[in-house]
Amino acid sequence: MDDGAMELRKATRQDVEYVVDCVLAMLREMASHGGDPLGQEQRIRSALEVRFIDSLDEEDHVFLIAAPQREPAPPAGLIEASIVGREEFFEPKSVLHVHSLYVQPSYRGQGLGGKLLQAGLEWGRRKGCLEAELHVLVGNPARKLYENLGFETVELRMRLGL
Repeated sequence: MDDGAMELRKATRQDVEYVVDCVLAMLREMASHGGDPLGQEQRIRSALEVRFIDSLDEEDHVFLIAAPQREPAPPAGLIEASIVGREEFFEPKSVLHVHSLYVQPSYRGQGLGGKLLQAGLEWGRRKGCLEAELHVLVGNPARKLYENLGFETVELRMRLGL
């Protein structure tokens, strides 16, 4: 499907099931790309529902959904981001942290992930953020999208099994 037929909108309380399903699917994919294995799914689902409802009305937190303009098709993707500050040891600045970016598999490869990410970045700019950050696993194919949009690796997380 052509992502030109998509509209981006802020999520509402009625989107809770969709948002939770997307974030859970993203977490499953992260695990498949070398991330930590997931815990008990119902516990995760409950925690995500609470996080969504608690964050929905915060001014420094946003959930944007890409939805086909030809309803009643289900949404195609989402981005979740919030504004965070630097720790007290560093110069203060507002940073946009991208928590989640997910595109339904049937919509991938059509530019929708980039469109969602650009919308999230623009929201952060309007809120006064000076930079954006996100975490991505080395083996995640979405890494190319982030690099193509100018994201650079600035930190490496290393792990050793014991």
